[in-house]
Amino acid sequence: MKNRPSIDPPHLTNTNLMRTDFAAADRQKFLQLPPCRVRSKRTDLAPGLPARGIWMTDVSAMDRRSVKAQLAGRAGWRVTWWAWNCRLHALLRPQASLEQTMYAFHQRHHTLTLGWLQYRQEYRAIVLATRYHGPLAGLRCALEQIQQSTGETR
Repeated sequence: MKNRPSIDPPHLTNTNLMRTDFAAADRQKFLQLPPCRVRSKRTDLAPGLPARGIWMTDVSAMDRRSVKAQLAGRAGWRVTWWAWNCRLHALLRPQASLEQTMYAFHQRHHTLTLGWLQYRQEYRAIVLATRYHGPLAGLRCALEQIQQSTGETR
């Protein structure tokens, strides 16, 4: 082992402080311990993609937003959706800043997403009413939904 300066506080100076290895004894004791084997369970992050632990595992293959997924052809339509909205906003408001464009993008995205979810919910209600109670009940359900959306009441 190297000549180590004493760790006594009176012997520590600015010149030997940075060269003093305070954890040398602990490290040597740890290195002399017998190695222990840890059994790992076989788990997969995705089909054919084994996970050997939580830390240092590349999970980008599962994420549709990642560059790896885009290169492999498994990406979502996020980039296309953003580019289309940017072009639309540039046509409607050519002087808008990037911040205004991003705000309008998220406003449009949330409006379309919530509208689509409401449409699916209403459509499902009509289909279920038609399936379980007949076509007249389905028509009645559709008419009630139209009245509710226009604000009319009986």
